Amino acid sequence: MIQKTSLPVLIEARTSLLLIGVFFASALSAQLSTEALTIDGQTRTYLKYVPVDFDASEQVPLVLCFHGGAGVAEDQLAIGDLRDTADEERFILLYPQALPDPNDGGSTNWQVVTSGDLPFTVPNPHSDIDFVAALIDEMHALHGVDLSRVYAMGYSNGGGFVYDLACRLNDHITGVGAVARTMYAESYANCETTHPTPVVTILGTNDFNSNYDGVVYNGTLYYYSSDEGNALWIDENELLPDADIVELPDLNTSDGSTVERYQWSDADGCRELTHYKVLGGDHDWPGAWGNMDIISHEVIWDHLKEFDMNGRISCGSLALDNAEVASWTLAPNPASSQLTVLGEHITSSAPFYIFNSAGVRCLEGTVASPRTAISLQGLESGRYWIHLNGETRIFIVQ
Repeated sequence: MIQKTSLPVLIEARTSLLLIGVFFASALSAQLSTEALTIDGQTRTYLKYVPVDFDASEQVPLVLCFHGGAGVAEDQLAIGDLRDTADEERFILLYPQALPDPNDGGSTNWQVVTSGDLPFTVPNPHSDIDFVAALIDEMHALHGVDLSRVYAMGYSNGGGFVYDLACRLNDHITGVGAVARTMYAESYANCETTHPTPVVTILGTNDFNSNYDGVVYNGTLYYYSSDEGNALWIDENELLPDADIVELPDLNTSDGSTVERYQWSDADGCRELTHYKVLGGDHDWPGAWGNMDIISHEVIWDHLKEFDMNGRISCGSLALDNAEVASWTLAPNPASSQLTVLGEHITSSAPFYIFNSAGVRCLEGTVASPRTAISLQGLESGRYWIHLNGETRIFIVQ
């Protein structure tokens, strides 16, 4: 029997749904606040998002997202909104605001700005480095964030700034992601790292503002090329020279661009550099506009979250010292359907874990003998890491 619903009941139901929607929207907004911090006598502001049901005992990571030149924090929130991810994966999220820059007519820029139409780079008179250091300390004091997992990402001028943070505030910053910017000569020249520093770079080959091949003007280098910047991080992280190159699916055939992903790693898979080369891409934030095959803030987070100050988290202490543990080998490598673990000193019934290139565990089991075959059925082609007996090895599935 079909029961008819009266008009007043329908109106009441719709009103209830509307009120529920307003309630949840208000709750979400309540978690996003505008905060202020005084540094060197100047008031600095930032947007802060605290995940739902946050408890300081969680010791969550901290993620900072920096807007582009002449922009505001709300701009970066609009193009790189990580609030849902912060709720799901538990981290404190900040969108800092730059101060007006007297070198650029009062535009809001980070640290170093390109002056006018010429590639002159001029430092701001205030220290954005000090601002970020104070922000990190503030978040640790207020929310107990994990200081071994502090990540930064940024667009354009903000992307240039996160390189600066990785180089000049390396003791505070775990890893960075830069979109639509290569390294300033100033950052490159002052780059000193004290720990494995994961880096993700996303850049279009047709970027009119941040040339893929860098910028030299009247014989002076102002921006390094993408390849030169990547080479610096390969050297700093002591990575193997050859990249694993993957052509990503062309999910949006109408955006005029495609993406190639380059990944460099050390022999144990504990340190990494990832570069997304957007073929035909412009000065974009892929996922918001321009290329729509990747979502910049999501892929950056997916890579960086696998690392702390010691390197890939799944590697444990091996990121620091791999010399004293028992040895074992893999064969064949590359493999297709089966991988064999060879080692005379493997602990009986030792558990193994296999991770894909995004750091996601996709296979596990035990190795019970000095020669154990592992089926790779179901694994897609690509680079993987296997962790066993306190050691981590890279292998390729063809």
